[in-house]
Amino acid sequence: MKKQFSVILSALLAASLAGCGSSSTAASASEATTAPAETTAAASAYKAGTYTAAAGGHNGDVTVEVTFSDDAITGITVKDQKETPTLSDKALNDLPAEIVDQQTLAVDNVSGATFTSMAVKNAVADCVDQAGGDSKTLYDAPYTKAPEATDDIDTDVLVIGGGTAGLMAAYEAGKAGADVTLIEKLDVVGGTLNEAAGLLLTVGSEENDSSIDDSLERVTDFYKTVNTDSALQPDYDFTANLMSQTGKTVDELIDMGLDHTDVDMGGYAGTIFTIGYQLSADLQKACTDNGVKILTGTAADSLVTDSDGAVTGAKVHNDTGSFTINAKKTIVACGGASWNTDMVPEKKSSIDVHEKTQIGSTGDGMTMLKEAGAKMADNDPYIKSSQPDYADVFHNDWSNTPSNSMAILIDADGKRFTNEAQPAATVLNKKMIDHNSSAYWFLIDDDNTIGYDADYFEKVKEFAADDNSKAVVHADSLEELAGKLNVDADTLKKTVEDYNTACEAGSDAEFGKDAENLKAYPEDGGFYAVYQRIGSWGTIGGAVVDEQQHVLNTDGQPIANLFAAGETATGQLFGDYYFGGFSLGMYTTAGRIAAETAVSELN
Repeated sequence: MKKQFSVILSALLAASLAGCGSSSTAASASEATTAPAETTAAASAYKAGTYTAAAGGHNGDVTVEVTFSDDAITGITVKDQKETPTLSDKALNDLPAEIVDQQTLAVDNVSGATFTSMAVKNAVADCVDQAGGDSKTLYDAPYTKAPEATDDIDTDVLVIGGGTAGLMAAYEAGKAGADVTLIEKLDVVGGTLNEAAGLLLTVGSEENDSSIDDSLERVTDFYKTVNTDSALQPDYDFTANLMSQTGKTVDELIDMGLDHTDVDMGGYAGTIFTIGYQLSADLQKACTDNGVKILTGTAADSLVTDSDGAVTGAKVHNDTGSFTINAKKTIVACGGASWNTDMVPEKKSSIDVHEKTQIGSTGDGMTMLKEAGAKMADNDPYIKSSQPDYADVFHNDWSNTPSNSMAILIDADGKRFTNEAQPAATVLNKKMIDHNSSAYWFLIDDDNTIGYDADYFEKVKEFAADDNSKAVVHADSLEELAGKLNVDADTLKKTVEDYNTACEAGSDAEFGKDAENLKAYPEDGGFYAVYQRIGSWGTIGGAVVDEQQHVLNTDGQPIANLFAAGETATGQLFGDYYFGGFSLGMYTTAGRIAAETAVSELN
């Protein structure tokens, strides 16, 4: 029986398990063979030997090999895994050593890689039981975490947040010779970049393929065209200025020796730096090579200001206690508010969102900036949507994304609600968000009349056998299909009939789909319904900044010594719609500009 998928379960797990993005690349196996400390847990006696077990990680099983003496765990080796490199490395490498050293399974999970951490511990627990021990006892055994420093720190530039913008800002300031401290509240840096494909919007590059049109005019024309019906409009002057400088950022990354591929996205140019987690690792290395001090597990609580309102650093804390980082310049790059349901209106509704962001995106930066007197975007943070997601089954077993332009997309009432042939999948996704239905499905007939990719259609048929309405269901008639989807049969039949009538007339008067995408469904034969999830790559909103990334106060004047970059300050960049690579291209560029400005002001 194939794996059943529960969207509700995956949504609940995502908050604690979102430490590992999808990848089939295995990192090098981890070994822990340090001699165990004096007995710290009253574990049962073991049958000496080596045992193997596996437990589910984010991308599949994590297999460990554990060696026991008569009274202790003496070694743990991660033999096989498919977790995301960079993001999962700390969990795969450090946890085995801690378990051996302290003889307990109560070691802390690596925040940002919780799923991988649990997989390691669960697999070790299985081996403990195989060896005649008691894993439950070992989970209760004492664990002592090494204390962290809580002395105040003085630095030239403080970067709060270790994601896309923060890493680029820290690298740029460090390269310029400033004393730089970067803090990240999770145990791993990289943020949502670790989950991303690694595509950067590129305008005016001197290093890339000259046959690809990467002109500012092209991308701004595309941007304005797609945002024509956007209720919220970007600040086109601000956005164009930032876009125009993405090429310089890309060229700098290329000059660092990073592998890249130039692509034409149909309305704009992009540069792919291998994949997100590799770009994250490359930027981390560039930071440390340039003397940047990186403090993980360290969260900012508030910005510190002097009597004139100038920012002089931040109050922060780690697991040991609180302290102050005094800084001449502070760059806030804490990400968005995706995991703060109180700040994102859509998260309070019934819509089903597949959240792709890191769990550290809880709106901390936005809150700190507002408390420091920053001018905020006029609206609450809202979902920065990606393309719609197919049922979880396709994420795990198949990665192709077919075109839905000719298909019918129905809501939980069995009705169409928009033109399915939008100029970008992200636009369709935003229409799904705004429609606020609790469920969506695309319809495919038995003969695949609308012409989905053959491999995709084979997967649809394969997984329809599970008859899961949150994945794929099949029925011989629309009446039967309606029953499986729990929608009104007459409504669903009328939806298909009306669509077929529009196809025959060559005009979709209700929703405006163009004639070339109108393909009628056959009246006889069966149907498949493929579940769709709204995808989110973050939120839009936050602080208002000027073109040098200075944070503006409520009077529109720069707050001294304070900058913001990345998802913490996106209210000027996007309307209702988001496009692939725009975030990475503009966030790295914003981080670079903030750092360059900060260092020039220091000098």
